[in-house]
Order: sequence, then C-alpha cells, then structure tokens
Amino acid sequence: MSSATSPRITTVSAFKKALSSMDVSEPVYVTQNGEPLYVVQDPIQYEMQQEQMALLRLLCMAEKDIKAKRTLSSDDLKAGLKGLLDDSSHAV
Repeated sequence: MSSATSPRITTVSAFKKALSSMDVSEPVYVTQNGEPLYVVQDPIQYEMQQEQMALLRLLCMAEKDIKAKRTLSSDDLKAGLKGLLDDSSHAV
C-alpha cells in the first residue's frame, strides 16, 4: 500500500551511484531533467501490487454481475455442482 510519507525521488545519476546499496522497500522515483523517468520498487512489493490489482478487477466484475442480475443462489449453485458431479460419474 502507499505510504503517508512523501515519495522518495532521486536523479538518474544519483540512482546509478547508489544502485547496489539502495533500499527499494518503498518505491523510488527516478527523474531525468526534472521529469519522472522510472519508478523502482522491490519485486515482492511489485508482485503484491499486481495481485491487489487483479483482486480489484475481480471485485469490479462481480459488482457488474450483481447489477446485471447474473447471480445464483447458494441452493442453485449446489444443485448445479451436484449435477456436474452426477454427469461426470456416468461418463466413465
């Protein structure tokens, strides 16, 4: 998640000098000529961020399904799954 502190910003040249020892547990904004060029962050944090975004996309899709009334009751779901199991046992 984002931090309440201001973002860490550095220049390309300073980034190159500190690269081997730089702490990237929080994102580091790298600028060139005063313009943002890169955002560098820890790979684990990046993966967590990607997973969070995927969950948000799924939540958005679920909300759209609810609004469009594309839902099942738990009883209908159970009956459908039971039907699938029954069909697969006959297919052997």
